[in-house]
Amino acid sequence: MTDIKFEDQLFGRKVIDNRTVSMTDALKYLLKKEEFRTLDVAVGYFYVSGLLLLKDEFTNFMDNRNGHFRILMGNETNGATVNVLDSGKYHDYAELIQESTEKDTSNISDKEFLGKVSEWIKEGRIEVKIYTGTANYFHAKSYLFASSLNASYGTAIVGSSNFSESGLEGNTELNVLTQDGFFALHHWYNDLWLSKNEVTDFSPELIKIVNNNGAKRALQQYKPVKETYYDFANIFAQPYAELDMTKKWVQELFPHQRSGVISIKEKLDSLNTAVLSDGVGLGKTRTAAGVIRLYLETESVNRILIVADTKLKDQWHDELEAVGIKEYEYEYISRQQLVNMNYAQLKDNNYTLMVIDEAHLGFKNNNTEAYKKVLYMRQNNPKVKGLLLTATPWNNAREDVINIGSLFLKVDAIPNDRKYKQYFLLSPNKLTNKVVKHLANDDAAFKEFWSDVYLQRTRKTYGGKGTRFPHRNFPSVDIPYEPRKNEIFSNNFDVISDLKFPYQDPIKYIDNSKEELGAKQLKMMLLKRADSSWKAYATSLQHIVDKLEKLNVQYLKPMSYLKGKELLNHYVAFLGTAYGIGEYENKINILFKDFEPSEQTDPSQQTIRSQLRKQRYIENLKAQINSLTVTKAKNAIDKMTADYNSDVSTLKMLIDSLNKAYSKVDEKVDEIIECIDKERAKGHKIILVSQFADTVKYYYDRLYTHYNNPQLKYPMGMITGASNTDENGYSAKINQKPSTKKDVLNHFSPRSKKAIELIENNEQIDLVVATDTISTGQNLQDAVTLMNIDLPYNPMTLEQRIGRIDRPLPKGDNNDQIYIYTFPIYQSINSQLKMMKRLGNKMAGVLNDTEFDNVVLPQYEGYLKDITEKKQNAVKTMLDKTDDQMINHSDFSSEKHSEAYQQANKRMYDFKANQLTPLKDPLIPEYSFSNGKKHHSIAVVEIKYYDVNGSYLEKENILVDVNDSKKVEIIDAEKNLNGEIAFDVHNSKALSQGDALTAVERAKEKIYNVVKQQVLEYNKQHEFFAKNIDSTKNKTSVKAAVALRNSAMQEPRMVMSKLQSVNVDPKLLKDITKYLETIDKDDDLFPIVQEIANNPNVFWLEISKYIRFFNPDSIQEMENIGKNIQKASTRKADLEKTQYKVLDGNIVIK
Repeated sequence: MTDIKFEDQLFGRKVIDNRTVSMTDALKYLLKKEEFRTLDVAVGYFYVSGLLLLKDEFTNFMDNRNGHFRILMGNETNGATVNVLDSGKYHDYAELIQESTEKDTSNISDKEFLGKVSEWIKEGRIEVKIYTGTANYFHAKSYLFASSLNASYGTAIVGSSNFSESGLEGNTELNVLTQDGFFALHHWYNDLWLSKNEVTDFSPELIKIVNNNGAKRALQQYKPVKETYYDFANIFAQPYAELDMTKKWVQELFPHQRSGVISIKEKLDSLNTAVLSDGVGLGKTRTAAGVIRLYLETESVNRILIVADTKLKDQWHDELEAVGIKEYEYEYISRQQLVNMNYAQLKDNNYTLMVIDEAHLGFKNNNTEAYKKVLYMRQNNPKVKGLLLTATPWNNAREDVINIGSLFLKVDAIPNDRKYKQYFLLSPNKLTNKVVKHLANDDAAFKEFWSDVYLQRTRKTYGGKGTRFPHRNFPSVDIPYEPRKNEIFSNNFDVISDLKFPYQDPIKYIDNSKEELGAKQLKMMLLKRADSSWKAYATSLQHIVDKLEKLNVQYLKPMSYLKGKELLNHYVAFLGTAYGIGEYENKINILFKDFEPSEQTDPSQQTIRSQLRKQRYIENLKAQINSLTVTKAKNAIDKMTADYNSDVSTLKMLIDSLNKAYSKVDEKVDEIIECIDKERAKGHKIILVSQFADTVKYYYDRLYTHYNNPQLKYPMGMITGASNTDENGYSAKINQKPSTKKDVLNHFSPRSKKAIELIENNEQIDLVVATDTISTGQNLQDAVTLMNIDLPYNPMTLEQRIGRIDRPLPKGDNNDQIYIYTFPIYQSINSQLKMMKRLGNKMAGVLNDTEFDNVVLPQYEGYLKDITEKKQNAVKTMLDKTDDQMINHSDFSSEKHSEAYQQANKRMYDFKANQLTPLKDPLIPEYSFSNGKKHHSIAVVEIKYYDVNGSYLEKENILVDVNDSKKVEIIDAEKNLNGEIAFDVHNSKALSQGDALTAVERAKEKIYNVVKQQVLEYNKQHEFFAKNIDSTKNKTSVKAAVALRNSAMQEPRMVMSKLQSVNVDPKLLKDITKYLETIDKDDDLFPIVQEIANNPNVFWLEISKYIRFFNPDSIQEMENIGKNIQKASTRKADLEKTQYKVLDGNIVIK
């Protein structure tokens, strides 16, 4: 029976009677659990022969986990002992115990095991006491497993079994497994164990009995491997905390969320900040809610602010409520509300913890309004801690990651051995872009920063104990279209690629160099809509026709009757209206408002660079419009009219073809209905998802009519999102009644949403058709089937969809299969591939900053190519490639983020918690020896770096894989050491001292090679830092500073007047020019620098516009950086002067 099946049986029945489940099997299972380090047994009698039934598991428990075993023994209450008990004479009772134990032990032939028992008793890790209290009998039978002697929770077995062969598997017994009762039982046990009057020590007698019966203890001359592991643990193990599993709110968290809560709180407490960037489906919001709850429990003063999108408020409310947090215990505002607050409102904030959701929106650039507002809050309230949640930033620039992670970072708290600290010390008050860039260029420093501040786990890398994810199945369904429809899909590329869209970015008609970015975006989106549904496609085409007709009626036709100056004036007015020059909006992206209403550009994300870019755009636009002539205007209008006529004719013909082709049959709908019927027959709930609200409404109407006319037979719901309402203003419905997103999802997934009353009242719905508005932050685990009507360009968006149903399985849930359907249209796919090929390298920019996806990722293009060859595996391959790229992205990976590290650290820390007596005078003090076949030799080496003058620089401890002569991480070293504990070479009989010394010499050679490499790396790092912070100035910046100084010398009165007009002390001009010299090409202000370098008078003419970018705080911070750069030490280590020694090591003898 596998451990998982046995676990289900053990925890399901909870009865251990030696019939269905034996005590031997139950104890073996629990002894193998990594989290248990102590076993406390209270029994009527204990026999060493009982331990033999558990030999392998018990030996592993004692040696590999440094286990602790306490036995509280009474007496056997049968006829043979009644007279002794009644006599009340302790002497007789002790003799009885001793006699029965001797008799049992004398029959044991495994003398080596007896030797181990003897050693464990001698070390104090097996302790035995006898109950000698006043009670007539000691009937207790309990087995208590825990992580430590003081644990408040664990697993207990109570009942009738004594610790003997018959009690563990011979007799029919009645024992019950419990976790709820552990605390009380453990308290009772400790109370008895520590009693001065009721118990007496039996360990000395037991060790005599064991030794007298031939216990074979190996002569230990070499340091034991377990002692090496113990010393290793004392160097590297970090304290860890565990949440109290008896608390209801903790039980609402999965294991990875519990470890995440602890890890995040540790980061917040030590550095004042933490960034949680777990992968899709791991429940970041619930983890963050757990962190908040922990603060509410452990801190006396709490004032908590959550900054998140308005549309996420219900989700946050639900997640906080799930862990028992009341609404009055926190404040919630949107990012927009935060940005709209003035600085006076923010100054006196007294928050203890700020939680910022979707931090990649508005906080990845340190010049956005949102970033500056929060930074101001932190500067006025230095004690505030900041927890930021963000999407896994594997495709973000390092600079983004640094900006997010440094917003609340307490520089003084950064450990001195961290390489990234030196960069923060250059700019301690506000991390400037110059310093951000330097840190981003330093691989070693950046990785340390990532490891310390961020926490990122993915579905693949988590691999947590006790956590299971369902298996993904990817059915791909071919759709047999009739020939005329296939012809439409095949011709789409040619038809769409020839469209001109004259209403869009009309400046292109007077500027041939203008990049038609908007038109390319629209063409790609039309092809996606064709892939989604004919209805969405036709609707989009009709919207374009409507806009073209509006353009013609309001502008083109009236202007066709005009001539000369009148025509020019009307055309100029048209361009002014088209671009909203009076109140500039980014019209490049306004095309999407034709299809999916989007939010206005979020000012919280506006950077100085983007503000400048918009400003330049307007200025260039004005210049082009002002330079227009009558001839140019006439030619532009004629071209626009010709394009209007061509586009309208093409589009109307295409719409007519679609309406005729789909007037009777929609093969894709029919195929999806077939798949729904198949899944419905299995009792599966189903989610249908599309990017487009038009598609959702079309499919919902078709499916509702198919299943529920004339009466309701298949309850269902629809969600299109708040910005996509129907003619009555509703964005969600259940059957045909208006509803809300929350209500629809509660009815659809009542178990995961904890709305069980909807099941009891028979108010469930079994199918939801929705846009991607449901793709984030929702647990819809009642469903196991997801049908993708279309696929997003970004595989991470698809991963988010799947994450609604692909979540850690609750204990006992055997629904371990999920189904992710796709319905590819091959002719449509070919059209998309053709368009991608035409766009080539411009593809990334084509869809950048749209509401649909951040970028068309290469994995999606790979999917389009794969789908024709690997029909059933194309989607899986795309997602696997994306996931692998994330996991293997060296920038964003950290050993300490992995569950493997958490488990290794726990093993080490728990191992050292039970004291271990070191061997006295080992033959070779630094090393132990073992002969396992699977593991490598490991050494802990201390290196002290000295420069060429013999001056001390610093020291570090490194881990060396001696076999491969390379530096390794804690996970590998711990695995190799722990694995060798069972293969200890005890003495010179097994390994001669000469051979051992030879092995040590070989190890020294390999360790020295690693030390040499470390000295090189140390010097390389310091050399890089020196070059990286070199204050060599950008030539353009120097030119701009000189030009500004010269212009001021030539026109001093004008300069003084200009500076006074914006309330700037003329004395600051010198500081401003110095500041200009520090700005490099990656700085947001560099476009201004370029302008000043070309013409310094621009600065004086536009001083009211520019001076805000040169505020005194920024200038002062740059001066600080210059001073701190001069202080930074860049001395190199000298190999000859550098010292090293082995602190701890184990050599595997092959």
